[in-house]
Amino acid sequence: MTLKLVWASVRDQPLQFLLAVMLCALGITAVVCVVALQHTLESHGARQAAGIDLVVGAKGSALQNTLAAVYHLDVPNGNIRLADVETLAKHPMVAQAIPISLGDSVGGARIVGAPDTFYSLYNAALAAGAWPAAPMEAAVGANAAKQLKLRLGDQFIGSHGMSESSAEHGEHPFVVTALLAPTGRVIDNLVVTPLASIWTMHAEHSDPAAPPEVTFALIKLKSLAAMASLPRYINAETNLQATSPATESARLLANFAWVALIVKSFAAALIVATGIALLAALLQSLERRQTDLALLRAMGVKRATLGALLAGQGLLTVLVAAALSALLVTAAAYWLVHVGLVGVTIDGLYVATVLLIVTLAALLLALLATLPVLRRTAKLDLATLLSKS
Repeated sequence: MTLKLVWASVRDQPLQFLLAVMLCALGITAVVCVVALQHTLESHGARQAAGIDLVVGAKGSALQNTLAAVYHLDVPNGNIRLADVETLAKHPMVAQAIPISLGDSVGGARIVGAPDTFYSLYNAALAAGAWPAAPMEAAVGANAAKQLKLRLGDQFIGSHGMSESSAEHGEHPFVVTALLAPTGRVIDNLVVTPLASIWTMHAEHSDPAAPPEVTFALIKLKSLAAMASLPRYINAETNLQATSPATESARLLANFAWVALIVKSFAAALIVATGIALLAALLQSLERRQTDLALLRAMGVKRATLGALLAGQGLLTVLVAAALSALLVTAAAYWLVHVGLVGVTIDGLYVATVLLIVTLAALLLALLATLPVLRRTAKLDLATLLSKS
């Protein structure tokens, strides 16, 4: 009976019900999306930097070095000598040092010169073909292959820098010898080739007598204790700069924390506005239907049933809004994975948990919004109302 009464009440005021649902759905969606996006970016950043304790490159901006070497989102500060990297690799605190060379691209995908250990760092596996073994052979990441429409045996020309309009190295074409399986990490967006390929492309513009150079060294330390002393030693005693990806990533995210706070506050305000709108709708409904409620009481309907009717309207509003929010969040997640940040991994269980918590909070708010109405309903004077009707 209560459900029928709730549904009848909704049909009696469909526009107010839809307005309350939309406000609540927008609030829930905004809160869930902001919290989930913050968690996704933090976990995605940590995933990309897994296995990299330090980035060693030319002196300059530490954040710029991190973005260029780990996330491949910026340009490097400069090059460093390969001999310096080899010396650093022999340091007793260093477990592994992987030299990489940047500076060229194809169709917006960065070309990275690196040894075979680079593939192991990202747990990369072959989807087809064979690992590059000679200069100008290339392995193409899963996303890059899809974006560039490259297949085994295809040739392509690299461009200097990240712009497609930059000068091309037409005299040194690459050949695709390997297609990599998806990993969910940044290597999916890269084209990887032996270091010798980079040196070959730039040989005409380099001094033959100059020692070979690379752009970065990706360092894995033997112990966490080395983090306290090795970066200081490198920064103070050498012409290199050591940067912790974890530290720089945390600093970058902290710079945007206030944005997340503003959006969360706005979303919370929407949910509170939903509660106020729900309260106003229930009070208005009470004014219009006092006689109906009095008749129900006269027919023997208990006050608890009337209370359930009023509370049910609020709960139904939140539940419908939560269902709509689930669809909106799913659509937002699909867009993020396939368009916004291709290859990012979203923790579905975490998102569902956040959605459940926010929905429960909204349900509690809806119940609180009905309390003043329940109080007024309990004080209705049946005799007076029936005599007026």
